[in-house]
Order: sequence, then structure tokens, then C-alpha cells
Amino acid sequence: MSREFKTYLKLIIFLILFWTMGAFVDSALWFHESYHTPTWVINNLDIIWLGLSQALLPLLIVIVLKPKFNTLLAFLVAACFGGVIWDLVYSFLTRGTLISDSLERWFSLDNFGLVISIPAEFAWVFHFVRLIIGILFFIWLKKRCPKILKKRKK
Repeated sequence: MSREFKTYLKLIIFLILFWTMGAFVDSALWFHESYHTPTWVINNLDIIWLGLSQALLPLLIVIVLKPKFNTLLAFLVAACFGGVIWDLVYSFLTRGTLISDSLERWFSLDNFGLVISIPAEFAWVFHFVRLIIGILFFIWLKKRCPKILKKRKK
């Protein structure tokens, strides 16, 4: 296994842990009544929390630290696996089961009239597709990483 691939593997693991922790925060956030939260934050929470904090910020961090296409592939691998873990942990913490109706309002931009809804009976398909895409990105990343040629001792 090449040194570069090991670096990307570590990056993937840390990003998955980042999104796993996001599930705990997310479950606390949505079931918390706050009287001090500004209205504009509540109205734009999807953009602030999911879009900026959990997607754009980590992507920018890894791209700035290592600006290569393989870095983007590693990020996509971690995003696919981390997203599935996030949804399963969130569903378990808030509903007591791994696959539930927690995806019925999966992502919404109410100000723009956009709501992505995934019925509970199709949630497993959504998770499965993301896992398959993550595996394909992982294979592509592994093939793109150069192999170390070992010198044979005579």
C-alpha cells in the first residue's frame, strides 16, 4: 500500500468520525428548544448547518491542505460513508431504530421551496446507493494512488 493511499485512508477515517459526531450534535439540535436563537438562524439552519458547516467547510479544509484530485475523491468516499453513518446514528438516537422516518424531510431549503423527502420504506435503498457510490469512489482512489516499487535484494 502506497504512502499516499495511507494518507487518504486516514483522511477518510477522520472525516467519517467528524460526520459521526455531527449526528450526535444534530440529534440534540433538532430536539432542543431555544428562546435565544435568532430567527434568521432558524430559517437558514439547513444552509448554515448542513451546507456550510458539514459539507463546504470540511471540503475546503481538505482541498486547501492537499489540493489534488485524489483529495476530492477521498472526501467523496468519506462523505458517502459518513453520511450513511450519520443518518443511521441520528435515526437510532431519535427514533430507536436504524432505519426510520427520519429522512422524510431529509434536506429542505424552505425559502426556495425545495424539500427532499425520502419515505421510510425506501431509506435503506438510499443508504445502500450511497454505500455503493462510496465503494466505487474508494476503488477509483485506490487505483489512482501510485504503487511503491520495492527493490528486490539480490
